[in-house]
Amino acid sequence: MKLKIHNNLISRGFTLIELLVVIAIIGILSSVVLASLNTARTKGRDAARISNVKSLETAMELYYNDNNGYPTSNGSSNGDVLLSDATLVGKLVPKYIPSMPAILVADGDHYYANGATSGVQPNGYDMLIYIEATNSRCRAGTLPGNTGDWGVPTVCNF
Repeated sequence: MKLKIHNNLISRGFTLIELLVVIAIIGILSSVVLASLNTARTKGRDAARISNVKSLETAMELYYNDNNGYPTSNGSSNGDVLLSDATLVGKLVPKYIPSMPAILVADGDHYYANGATSGVQPNGYDMLIYIEATNSRCRAGTLPGNTGDWGVPTVCNF
């Protein structure tokens, strides 16, 4: 800051260069903070996904205990369906889980019942789950990676 004497008056102020330097520093600091917040948000959404998958797995086990098998999408077919499939939701909600987790439905995650044949309940299930931090999908369930045509060999590590 320069001190200027002009016509016996003292005026104080910042130069244009000083103001530009301060604005640049504030801009750099704010961009670093915003980048860190974005990473934290991604991790938070993935933590919510993991929690929802575990709740869904618990619902599947409760269904298994009552029905001696995992739910199928339409009675006799195991099929690859979205978690939003009406038949699947009807079998789980509200008795085994209050609602199908919205974040898993929004991600377009899939469900596949393993080993279902006409009149026989499936002996396992597979779910295809989106993970935002890695921008990829992994498999969860009782026999992840053994069935379906997803081409995703990675098993979820949670």
